Amino acid sequence: MSTRQHHYQFAHVVFRSIALRNAAGMLAAPLDEFTARTTNLWIGVGNRLPEEQRLSAEGLAMNHVPLGAGSGLLVRLPPALFPPEAHFALVVGPDVVGEPRYFVLEESLDVMTRQRTTVLGAWDEGTHLNLGPGPAADPDAFVSAVAARLA
Repeated sequence: MSTRQHHYQFAHVVFRSIALRNAAGMLAAPLDEFTARTTNLWIGVGNRLPEEQRLSAEGLAMNHVPLGAGSGLLVRLPPALFPPEAHFALVVGPDVVGEPRYFVLEESLDVMTRQRTTVLGAWDEGTHLNLGPGPAADPDAFVSAVAARLA
């Protein structure tokens, strides 16, 4: 099986684009309201795809996390199964690094061992950046990896 378009389009295209244009607004929005809007966005992305490619929003959640002098918005995505689907995304606002940043922890396969692994990725104005091996698919480990990268 291959990457599911619903998962990929949401995390790597639609949500990423919104995050890089409006990170400060995302971080300032009331979390329950923003969670509901994000769930509707997930459903909307799916509605653009054939019905058999649509995925449930189950598992989609978000919370604010401390990050440097500010905070980030951690997005837990529905379970990632295939490379390069994202386990998590982290929206970093301009209060932390001067400009919005968008990081993802992607499902991957080690090319040598064919074992499942993760890759830390980021997006910069439409360019995907592979930042190397990622931590376990754990939200705290992901946030720590991004914080270390930003330090």
